[in-house]
Amino acid sequence: MKNVFLLFIIALLLFSCSKKQNNKGNIYFKVVADSIFVLYENKFLCPVFTKIENLKDNSIDFVQSAPNETSLIMKINSKQTDTISILNSYSFKHYYGYYEEAKQAYDTAFNYALPFPKGKQYKIIQGYNGDFTHNTNFSRYTIDFELKIGDTVVAARDGIVIKVVDKHNKQGTTEKYKPYGNYILVHHEDNTFAQYVHLKQYGALVKVGDTVIKNQPLGLSGFTGLTTTPHLHFGVFKATTNGFVSIPIILDSIPGKKYTKNKIAKND
Repeated sequence: MKNVFLLFIIALLLFSCSKKQNNKGNIYFKVVADSIFVLYENKFLCPVFTKIENLKDNSIDFVQSAPNETSLIMKINSKQTDTISILNSYSFKHYYGYYEEAKQAYDTAFNYALPFPKGKQYKIIQGYNGDFTHNTNFSRYTIDFELKIGDTVVAARDGIVIKVVDKHNKQGTTEKYKPYGNYILVHHEDNTFAQYVHLKQYGALVKVGDTVIKNQPLGLSGFTGLTTTPHLHFGVFKATTNGFVSIPIILDSIPGKKYTKNKIAKND
């Protein structure tokens, strides 16, 4: 029993210190008889898949995990290897959603609500394909609304809250400030995800596991992370085998591409 516990602790420490890992949940080892089981515990209320890369031959495999499910990633004979060798031989990365192409399909005709309350209007700071920060696959179809600090952010669609970060109170204009952007992530029924970013410190009005409905208050806008001015960064994403990719949407019955810089978005 002591040896099994030691293997678990060593593996966990090595895994948590690896910069290559994207550990959404908990991966751990279990030794039974002559076998080492590599297991992944999905702690989220949405599907998550593990991308396994063999670092020796660069081959890649995937394992899907349902919400709150523990999945077998691999089983290896303990006489042939050990946990440290496994960590040195394989890369384990975890992504929200499904890895199968068929399950990455989404409702392209869904009409999202504007992410702020009825009766409000805000200027667009940056729209689709903005040359400042909306120029990657992750951000290409996102929109920045000029909300002020403390303004209310609402859900653009029904869903389940799977991630809330609102502890930060730092802001800056260089990449080192990017991790300090507070945000809320919501999972939708067609396996898309909406992200609401740059929220106020302790400004979340929901918690992980909450079911939210369209137009429900989620949090308070802020001035955190990589940004030059207070605003709400909003986008919808689909899962791919390399992580999230932003997607074009219909927003308040208007194609998202029409929300261009300096235009006013009105929630009548």
